[in-house]
Amino acid sequence: MHSISSPAVMHPLSLSASSRFLSHKLLIPSSFFSNFKTTHQGFHTNFTKVPTLIRNCTSPPVSAKPSSQIRWNRTKKSEPDKKLQALRELFSRPGIGIDAYIIPSQDAHQSEFIAECYMRRAYISGFTGSAGTVVVTKEKAALWTDGRYFLQAEKQLNSNWILMRAGNPGVPTTSEWLNDVLAPGAKVGVDPFLFSFDAAEELKEAIAKKNHKLVYLYNPNLVDEIWKGSRPMPPNKPIRVHELKYAGVDVASKLSFLRSELLDTCSSAIIVSMLDEIAWLLNLRGSDVPHSPVMYAYLIVEVDGAKLFVDNSKVTPEVLNHLENAGVELKPYDTILSEVESLAAKGC
Repeated sequence: MHSISSPAVMHPLSLSASSRFLSHKLLIPSSFFSNFKTTHQGFHTNFTKVPTLIRNCTSPPVSAKPSSQIRWNRTKKSEPDKKLQALRELFSRPGIGIDAYIIPSQDAHQSEFIAECYMRRAYISGFTGSAGTVVVTKEKAALWTDGRYFLQAEKQLNSNWILMRAGNPGVPTTSEWLNDVLAPGAKVGVDPFLFSFDAAEELKEAIAKKNHKLVYLYNPNLVDEIWKGSRPMPPNKPIRVHELKYAGVDVASKLSFLRSELLDTCSSAIIVSMLDEIAWLLNLRGSDVPHSPVMYAYLIVEVDGAKLFVDNSKVTPEVLNHLENAGVELKPYDTILSEVESLAAKGC
């Protein structure tokens, strides 16, 4: 995704004067253990004969080794990675023509937790942690992740990968690394559905320092192209209505309020892509994402109507009636792009 912020420097713990540490040790009087022994008969009596030392935290700052020095479960000889090979072969395909490709963790709705069929970063790298960003060039492949997953990534990445320990001193951001390893004027590909506008603009600005160009590729996503037959099917569990007694406000009232906000800002439409926002607005619940009551969908609300883009196989008669009563039209999930292009053409 976008650049990861610079790490904070680790310092030794500072101890206040109230701790009463003398030099590097604190002597605990033997009377403490005598008193303790009177109420805890099982306590080892030898402790009353030997002064106990408690050392403070005056050791030097901790410095992390670069990932290149810690390769616990990797072979010394790099074995070919068929997935990386297949991905790189796409770089030179007509209509693509890129020098690097960035694969974030999130899905097209910027979700933190996603369905298995959208776990593209996990598929290409083998790293299954919930957070991370992959960058693949024609010669190198690197994974950025945070401190929660350093050990896991070391175990799961093969020898073709460079582990970037985000937050450690000296570890570059994704854009800094691209600027370092690519020749000036390179083309960096991304799937724009997987990046927010701000993230894409930040990345574009950062790599422009070396005259690199950001290339938007979304039909198809390059990882999906090599995943193909082994890729899990998108979830298609039925959607259910969230009853008014639990929701508190009906759909018509929520949409009416949203439309008044559109008018106040002189806007004619709003595109909603966040799954929890769609579920709340339409009083619907789903089971597409583990442990989350949401369904994969897009919603376009205009001043005079609304369209829900969702897989029709998930829509039960009850849900269809619920949406019709709220004035919401159903559209296939994968037609969202053409609908947005139509809105743009109209000047919305």
